[in-house]
Amino acid sequence: MWTGKRGGGLGVALIVAAALAQRQGEAPVESAGGPTNAEREAEIAAEQLAALGGPANAAQRALYEGEFQASGGLDPDATSEGSEAAWELRLLEDYAQFSRPGLGEDGGIPSERDYRERGMRVLAGPLTITIMQQACSASGLELGYVAHVLFEGVAYQGCARRGVDEGVRPTWASVLPELIPAIDACMGRVGSRPARVTFASSIDEGQVMVRVRESNGLRRECIADASGSGVSVYEPVSDLDRRPGEGDPEFQRGATQPRAGNCQTAEPAVDRSGEQLGWLIRRSC
Repeated sequence: MWTGKRGGGLGVALIVAAALAQRQGEAPVESAGGPTNAEREAEIAAEQLAALGGPANAAQRALYEGEFQASGGLDPDATSEGSEAAWELRLLEDYAQFSRPGLGEDGGIPSERDYRERGMRVLAGPLTITIMQQACSASGLELGYVAHVLFEGVAYQGCARRGVDEGVRPTWASVLPELIPAIDACMGRVGSRPARVTFASSIDEGQVMVRVRESNGLRRECIADASGSGVSVYEPVSDLDRRPGEGDPEFQRGATQPRAGNCQTAEPAVDRSGEQLGWLIRRSC
């Protein structure tokens, strides 16, 4: 697994201890009166943006277009030999997926990329992702890019390359278990059942946006607390208003297998313990 090259990057050693605590499933401990996660992220993000320099020209922009895959360890100064993998990032044109073994997955729809003379930055749900063209050692190989991911007040650093490994690509449903409380809250507002979720993603801290298609064909946009404690918006959506990746797959809650249409397949959706959450309806042709 890839790790950051010694001395590369933008200096994140001050929060390695917080990252170790997170990897064990614990929230970072903040001292009384210390900075919050949001304040730490804002400070680090400002430093990273300054390091990227001014606006990119056409040649510089071309270095950061397309898809990227990255991964790294918790210690930014560790060498690739013997260091333990802690995270992996897949940055696609329409989705970014951030995975940490034992801690699950997070992600979101990428914003417009901010191309700079020495790198690129993009926001995706709760993630702030920075890619820089810089030699980086990964498992004995020299890769051409360094990646930084800011998430929950922790800065992760590793090596990156252009292109993504073939296989099942992440979609909005890749983090379905974390979205279920908000989805259930939105389903409580449905007037015509059964309804399907066509898209869901974290948008702001503590909030999730859910797109719903009711059985009568009406489409709704719902904004709910990530905990499922409340719904602040449930309103109609135009058929012309579609998010990247919306509708593939769709998700239907419950144990009853839905009817799949032409060029569709239905498969069980399960959480990390194997408990069934409902059904994913995917396009097959």
